[in-house]
Amino acid sequence: MSLEKIVNILFQSVNGSVYPLTVVGISVICLLGSNSHSSRAQTPRRVAQIIKNHQNTHPANLFFVHPHIGNDSTGNGTENAPWQTITHALNNATSNSIIILADGTYSTQSGEVFPLIVKPGVAIQGNITNKGKSVIIHGGGQYLSRSFGSQNVAIVTKDQSRVSGVTVINNNSRGFGLWIESNNSIVQENIFTQNTQDGIAVAGNATANISNNYFYRNGANGITISGNARPEIRENVFQDTGFGINIIANAAPLITGNKIKSNRSGVIVQANSTPILRGNTIENNREDGLVVIAQGRPDLGSSNDPGRNLFKSNKRYDINAKSAKLVIFASGNNLATNRIRGKLDFSGVNRAKSQVDSQRQEKRNISPSKQTFQQPNNRSSNQLPPLPNSVINSNLEQYSPQKQAQLFGTNINSTQNDTGVIEFVAPQARKPTNLSQDLGTIKPNSNVKNNGEVETYQTYENPDPVVRNTGKIENFPRYRVSRTIPRYRVLVLVNNQQQMQLLSDLSKDAFPRVWRGQQVIQVAVFSNSDNARSMMMNLANRGLQAVIEPVN
Repeated sequence: MSLEKIVNILFQSVNGSVYPLTVVGISVICLLGSNSHSSRAQTPRRVAQIIKNHQNTHPANLFFVHPHIGNDSTGNGTENAPWQTITHALNNATSNSIIILADGTYSTQSGEVFPLIVKPGVAIQGNITNKGKSVIIHGGGQYLSRSFGSQNVAIVTKDQSRVSGVTVINNNSRGFGLWIESNNSIVQENIFTQNTQDGIAVAGNATANISNNYFYRNGANGITISGNARPEIRENVFQDTGFGINIIANAAPLITGNKIKSNRSGVIVQANSTPILRGNTIENNREDGLVVIAQGRPDLGSSNDPGRNLFKSNKRYDINAKSAKLVIFASGNNLATNRIRGKLDFSGVNRAKSQVDSQRQEKRNISPSKQTFQQPNNRSSNQLPPLPNSVINSNLEQYSPQKQAQLFGTNINSTQNDTGVIEFVAPQARKPTNLSQDLGTIKPNSNVKNNGEVETYQTYENPDPVVRNTGKIENFPRYRVSRTIPRYRVLVLVNNQQQMQLLSDLSKDAFPRVWRGQQVIQVAVFSNSDNARSMMMNLANRGLQAVIEPVN
């Protein structure tokens, strides 16, 4: 008997009773009332699909959330007594929990507190049958990224977490839809739209799996991949979403089977990034299909591993590598040679496999053995649900190059010696590294000595570029040297050994010092007073008395 039939029998035969259901190792308590048709948070078909998606895995805890009939006070998270907010469900969820969302809009109006932090090993699942068109998460709040400081984010994922079947909207100023930093979370079957900055930001050492999502009408980029991140970007659609995929710093994502169309430019490869592109369709973008600058080196295919990418009908160039410093290997792709600028090697014979390439391939071959959740079967991302009018007829802020220049707090410089050249400067992480709200891996600022003295160092300035009547963006100096930098130390007043142990658990790199004649622990040093205050509040929530000391 199929899973769906089993669940249908249970829903039809039980009335006004508590019925325990154990199928394929998943324990669920379904509370079925007499008016179950109107109050039910999930249909039998969707519950069966959830069970099917998680069979052959460890037993999971299922929690139900409904924004209209749920109640965080009187509900218990079961199907017939759901909670009202994702926030409450996340607070109660432990590793290996699945939070099932009913159709509706989840926002501050319904009680949500943003950003939503998806704990390690926790899954949020809406309606994957329509990529979450009917399950909307709308909002954003301040999140303190370890790499980029304070950002406005709707959802933050942690290690081995999963988000699927939802529409994510964050139309706050510089709003990001979803933030992934140094973890291996899974993001599948979602819609990212109306996010004024990016649909998704991938940072740090993230190895996330991002597949079968729809990125539509986001302000700056569909996805920005930074740091040393090596995510897999598979079978997504990037349409009319600023720049489709923006790859910066030392990122090395695997980008395969995506449709990247009708954007400003399809893929931007900057700085020292080394993405691998296989089997993508990049077409009808308003400027270029693929832009490569600086030391960026995309792998578009070799004689042994052809690229199989299709480039066509991009307005300016299919591949614009005029500002690239390195030769680009591009064997086995479908593109017209008269639509290319820059040095490309189509033979793929002379390509030397570097140590970096070997390490990247070795990393690709490692599967996350601790992954708790089974990924849904890949469905063709060609069959996209039409977006609701509320999504299409949005008041999305339109981003000009100047506003795009503010990505991650940095500027874009463009040197255009001719109409075929476009250059972007990769966003740089703010220095010193700002800390996230997870205090478990706090590291002191590298520019602060153990005796508390502040060393001099270079600070990066990010002036807005000036656009002349020619439409060209002129260069500005990118940095200046400053002898003294404003600093804000975060110090904790320690009263007993228990507090010392707590700080030791939170931060292995915290160290003792004397402040105003008493023993304190220095936790971190910030260049931004707001970030220092955020850290102080986080410590206060843990019962620790912290103070901020300005340092000139």
